[in-house]
Amino acid sequence: MKKLFRILAVILILSTACATLAVSAGASGSIAYGAATVNATLLNIRSGPGFDYKVDFTIGNETIVVILDNSNPEWYYINYEGKIGYAKSEYFVDVLRAENFSATGEVTATDVRMRAKPDTSSEVITTYSAGTKLAVIGINNGWYKIKDGGKTGYMRSDFMNIVSGYNPSANSNNKSGSSNAPAPSPTGNELVDYALQFVGYSYRYGGMSPVTGFDCSGFVSYVYKEFGVTLTRNSAGQYKNDGVSVSKDELAPGDLVFFGSSSGNVNHVGLYMGDNEFVHASGERVGVVISRLDSTHYTNRYIGAKRISI
Repeated sequence: MKKLFRILAVILILSTACATLAVSAGASGSIAYGAATVNATLLNIRSGPGFDYKVDFTIGNETIVVILDNSNPEWYYINYEGKIGYAKSEYFVDVLRAENFSATGEVTATDVRMRAKPDTSSEVITTYSAGTKLAVIGINNGWYKIKDGGKTGYMRSDFMNIVSGYNPSANSNNKSGSSNAPAPSPTGNELVDYALQFVGYSYRYGGMSPVTGFDCSGFVSYVYKEFGVTLTRNSAGQYKNDGVSVSKDELAPGDLVFFGSSSGNVNHVGLYMGDNEFVHASGERVGVVISRLDSTHYTNRYIGAKRISI
């Protein structure tokens, strides 16, 4: 009898171990924590958690990243458009479990489920095979929010890797040029006139009002809100999500003009006035100012422009 019990105990232990291995093998990685917004002009992303590690790449102010691991309170392990590394935690704000952003994700296992809600008990919308690429539009408590045609749902983050930035084929937003752009807004000059009253006001990161100050995206958001339009909160999101693209030679008063790094990452926005001028919340030293679009600094950083329908 004792021998039988020993045999049963061994079988139970082996079964439990196999089940554990099966669960571990099903997921390609760990659950991502959430997201955060960069609060630095340029943030170095390093190969390891310390200043002795080499800088692999940099990202700009107001960029939203995925936090893969925040167990080290001083250094976050992050993913930005498929590039991973470590960044000092003090240079992030809005460290959130749920956040909206845009990227491309790749499914890393077989028969991975898209669910209606970020919960394993939620309704299964469809399943995907390994290697499928999908538009990621946010994260919610360890689940990536994904969009596939007319379907929107959630997929566990340990079954998907963020592999690149925004995928235009997975979104109907036009970014190819001005052929489908609406005519210049008849209220464009009114937008500019309203914005100009804030020239000289102070800059404040995260600011969206003349009382506390503006950052660049907060400034244009505040102006457009006066005319009944709500924009995405940060400059990168505004460029990806709001309005339609217009070419530089078709700019009109009221259009949003975007700037960024040589790699194409958007980190600044202003309101075009006409005659190669735009008004924007430039930085802490000067606040809200008027600048020339054809100046060397902004010519080199120019990314594109969007027209917002009012």
